[in-house]
Order: sequence, then structure tokens, then C-alpha cells
Amino acid sequence: MARFRVASVAELPDETLKRVDAGSTPVCIAHAEDGKFYALNDICTHEEFNLSEGELWGMDVECPQHGSRFNLVTGKVTGLPAVIPAKSYPVSVEGEDIFVEVPE
Repeated sequence: MARFRVASVAELPDETLKRVDAGSTPVCIAHAEDGKFYALNDICTHEEFNLSEGELWGMDVECPQHGSRFNLVTGKVTGLPAVIPAKSYPVSVEGEDIFVEVPE
């Protein structure tokens, strides 16, 4: 795994999404309703649209194109039409910096 600084805490107000790149991996960072940060691959598994352009629904992110939903913690599909889970990545916060770990 490779670890990348992807954003600062100030860049993600509560209950927002942001697209970042962890190396060459597109990542959707979410500042969820529980106050924690989560990371999923930014590309919807149903069709190739950016999850970061979607909306947060509790602990799920909804794809803006067809409404597929994915759990922020596990990547599990929580709303069709997607059937393949999104990849989730470990997130850590050090001071004001947000880091994401992705496969090399």
C-alpha cells in the first residue's frame, strides 16, 4: 500500500464530498455525518461516473448518474442498479492533513 496526503481537513466541511488523487488512483473523500472521513474509489462500479459529484445520504454516497448507492465504510452496494461494491481505502488524519492508503 502507498500512503498519500490528499487534502486538508478545512477543504471538506461536514457532510461533503471531494475528488482527490492518491497517486494515480481517483478517490472520493467523504466527511460523513459521524464526523469521520472515508475514502472510496471515485468511479462508480455501474457506469463510469464520479461518485464525488453525487450526494451523501447518511453513511452512503449516491452516484449522480443512475442513483447507485455505496456504504462509505465498506463500499457495499446499498442501492441499485450497481451490484459490484466500490473499493474502500483506509483514511487517517494527522493534524490538519488527510491521508489515504491505496494499492501501489
